[in-house]
Amino acid sequence: MKIDHLLSLAAVSLFAVLMVLSKDRKRDFLIYVLYLFPVMDLAVTPVEWGRLRVFEVVCYLSLPFTFAEVVLIKRREGFNLYYWLFGFFVLAVLFGSLHSRYVKSSLFSMLSIFPVFIYTKSLITECLDNRQFQLKVIRVLKVVAIFSVVFLAAQLLMGLKFTFYPSLNRNTALEGVIRYPGFFQDPQMYGQYLVMICFLFLLNVSNIRRPDWRNYGLFFLMVTALLLTGGRSALLGIAVGMALLFFIFDSQYKFLMMSIAGLGVFAFLSLSESLTIFNRVDTLNEDYLFRAAIWDEAAVIFQHNTWLGVGFGNYKWYNMDFSTNYMLNESNEIVFFGYGQPESGYWMLLTELGLTGFIITCLFILHPVLNSIKKYLSGENSPVVFLFIASILGFLVTFISAYSLNDRRILIVVITLLTLLIVQNTRSTQTYEESI
Repeated sequence: MKIDHLLSLAAVSLFAVLMVLSKDRKRDFLIYVLYLFPVMDLAVTPVEWGRLRVFEVVCYLSLPFTFAEVVLIKRREGFNLYYWLFGFFVLAVLFGSLHSRYVKSSLFSMLSIFPVFIYTKSLITECLDNRQFQLKVIRVLKVVAIFSVVFLAAQLLMGLKFTFYPSLNRNTALEGVIRYPGFFQDPQMYGQYLVMICFLFLLNVSNIRRPDWRNYGLFFLMVTALLLTGGRSALLGIAVGMALLFFIFDSQYKFLMMSIAGLGVFAFLSLSESLTIFNRVDTLNEDYLFRAAIWDEAAVIFQHNTWLGVGFGNYKWYNMDFSTNYMLNESNEIVFFGYGQPESGYWMLLTELGLTGFIITCLFILHPVLNSIKKYLSGENSPVVFLFIASILGFLVTFISAYSLNDRRILIVVITLLTLLIVQNTRSTQTYEESI
């Protein structure tokens, strides 16, 4: 049995035992997902059964024990709008699936939607019931991020064969440039993950606006790991997030940010041959032309399926049927560019979900972000929300060049950050300050 199959089977079996023995199943379900984060994307079922991952199976297994809290309990504060959005989203995806050429495939893919609701609703109710749980979630996210750097260090020493995947995506080693994926299969995914996680290390609960030197040290450790992924969009995402925090944090942060900008220019001029991310600058125009060709194909698909899309989970099938962007490998097999996605998260959502599903997805992200900013400006919210917003903003930048929500670990971090924003919008400004 391959190691990835063994790990997924072990993760699901261990969770089943935990649910039987646990005295606080909802809380332990959430903690389990976060601590076992590295294996949450491993497949459990085959493609013909929707290719459910560990995350989905764990969520479904938790439902008999948490059904009342997940489905039946509704609160007055904060998030009734999201029930409506989720309902409209499911309907939009269902109609798109029934309208598509590959109905069965799309309907099976829909099985991956409901676990998102199960997880987020469980997390919201637990955070509202337990004021300390928000900080617990952030601590676990940071612990796992540090583990990812340890995993990366082992990969640096042992090579790319140090992984629990049977094979890594071919973009890990191209033209003599090695891009390290950590415990991900693709270095772009690891880069997106680090963009979202790194800002959490700037959280100093004793003084939200002034991170201490330990916060900065761990933040730069994450940035260093990101440089080894070779992700240019990820680096841009961090820059955008840091620019947002320029207006929130104190003068010490402003000084450090300007110093970092100067060091970045120096590193580019003097270390461009040594750092993976700078080695790829020469291919920028070539990479853009490659993506532009795939985006053009996605635009044509969208134009013919504007409102409902081609069906959730169906882009890869359309890609195989209609794409002219492919090559033959050494075994004379057809390999399509884009890894079954149009090298852009936004084009992926537009082609699969249509304009209807795309707008609903945007509302899921924009509403908590804008609501957080509104409450902050009126004095009803803590500046901590800008750490979450910086993480989400960084992700949205990286989403331009790669669709990553098919990796459940990226999905988990995105929905966790949005959930923390939703919860914070129902709390007083002192939630984090009072938790130390």
